[in-house]
Amino acid sequence: MTTPPKTYVVLPRGINVGGKNKVGMAEIEKHLEAAGFGNVVSHGLAGNLMVDSTLSDDAVAAKVEKLLADNFRLDRDVMVVAVGKAAFAKIVAEAPKEFGADDARYRYYVLFLKDVTAKAAMKDVEVRPEIDAAWTGLGAIYFRLPSLKSGLATKSWLNRITQKPLYQKVTMRNWATTRKIAEILALSERG
Repeated sequence: MTTPPKTYVVLPRGINVGGKNKVGMAEIEKHLEAAGFGNVVSHGLAGNLMVDSTLSDDAVAAKVEKLLADNFRLDRDVMVVAVGKAAFAKIVAEAPKEFGADDARYRYYVLFLKDVTAKAAMKDVEVRPEIDAAWTGLGAIYFRLPSLKSGLATKSWLNRITQKPLYQKVTMRNWATTRKIAEILALSERG
């Protein structure tokens, strides 16, 4: 008896961001299909992928990391987080009530975590009082910072995470992208 495939959201960190590690999404899709992943779909240019696999989430992430390193010229290692469809839906559904509620004043990001719990990761996430807010969730941290138009955008401490070892275990997506991926998954018949 074979295990039925499970749908994963695959989130590489560092693909097509800031003009670095430029990789065509169609090329990534082609390599993933050749590597045995099913129903490969991408969303956006920053490496948001959905795949079907019988592998575990850790094995999916490791296989995609190796595939990217072996097939594309990258200026640094790319870390990948793989989240099962049900867990991804739960991350979106369990966002704090006020998260994403005021796009005029704030920007919202979901920090997806690899090999660390949200509670443990939160110890390294600095929140500037009166500027930032952060909440823990299942395998993710929800982070709110001032909008670019507010005059306070440069006051946020979110960028401090890049100087910590935790950064090697985090990939971020804005709330709009996260919700769009959840919508795509909800509309699909994927497992």
